[in-house]
Amino acid sequence: MQLGRPSLAEARVAEILDAFERCIARFGIEGSSLERIAEEAGVKRSILRHYVGNRDDLVVALADRVTSQYKESLRTHLLSTPNMEPTDQLLAYLFPKQTVSTAESLLVVESLIAISASSPEIRSRMQDYVEYFVTESAALLKKSYPDATRKQCWSVAYGLISICFNHESLAPLQPPPKYSRAAKAAAEALVTTLASTNQSNTQRQET
Repeated sequence: MQLGRPSLAEARVAEILDAFERCIARFGIEGSSLERIAEEAGVKRSILRHYVGNRDDLVVALADRVTSQYKESLRTHLLSTPNMEPTDQLLAYLFPKQTVSTAESLLVVESLIAISASSPEIRSRMQDYVEYFVTESAALLKKSYPDATRKQCWSVAYGLISICFNHESLAPLQPPPKYSRAAKAAAEALVTTLASTNQSNTQRQET
């Protein structure tokens, strides 16, 4: 028996959720019926119910997978760049030289956020997802700017996440590279406010 190999059930669920994501990219989340998902996955509708459940269960399972994948991607990035300064790590993750997320994956996230208005269960998961990234980003900024307050770091972190999310939402338009450069430049300008904050806080402490 090979360790770490996914079980048949895990593999089947992954295939179903992959099919769900492809359907969302083509038909939107509201247009992704169980029939369409089953057809895309190449299975009977009863298989969907057996391994995941009804359509609401499918949406919850997809939200759990998507948010877990994004959280894991940040952890992996931080572990793979231990010699980088914390703020540089953060900016490199949020604004990579080459786009990591696909238009399809971005559409999935946007669709999950869109239905949060009518689904408390999904809203809770997506709120936790955003809170995780803002909190982790604030912690990295605090390491680089120890004299800045936690509130100041959190505010800048939220600004960075907002720039990143809004920039990524334009991915389906296939914007030219200058848009990516502008987004990162705006983020860097926002981060520099912590440097002046650092200096102001230090001066107040000295007086």
